[in-house]
Amino acid sequence: MGRFQWSHWLIVGVVLLALIFGGWYIFQPKGEQLDFSLSDIDDGVFHLNDFRGSVVLLDFMATWCSFCRASMPELIKLHEEFGEKVVLITISVDPSYDNEDKLRDWKNTWDVDWIHARDLADPPVSQLLSVKSVPTFVLLDMQGRIAFRHEGLTPETTLEREILTLIH
Repeated sequence: MGRFQWSHWLIVGVVLLALIFGGWYIFQPKGEQLDFSLSDIDDGVFHLNDFRGSVVLLDFMATWCSFCRASMPELIKLHEEFGEKVVLITISVDPSYDNEDKLRDWKNTWDVDWIHARDLADPPVSQLLSVKSVPTFVLLDMQGRIAFRHEGLTPETTLEREILTLIH
């Protein structure tokens, strides 16, 4: 007793690395029901509560973000696969740069028909959800509770698997 063996230090090191690199997920808000309203770029207003009963994927992004651009083909695949079973909402976290014209150009360039909005809420939706980087994906269950969230590029297969668990 009293001496730490190298195997103990190894275990401590692995645990610390897991907390540093993956632990941030543990402390992200999950399971809470939320609601907000935003104006979309097509002059409509939507409330998150309008989509209760559906799985919702929130895509926090900015048009200048290369990783956001890289995630669009993945989002398009998901949209094509799930159609109306999943409500997809893209929210620009940089509304001063991403004015309506830039966001409309983004939507038209990718030829997508899901909701696009600028985060002009007070307080911003991205602040309510502690969005610290783009892209950030927040997946809500049918009751509007946060089920999954991912920061950075996320494989379509990961989001697909999570969506399947929520719609079945």
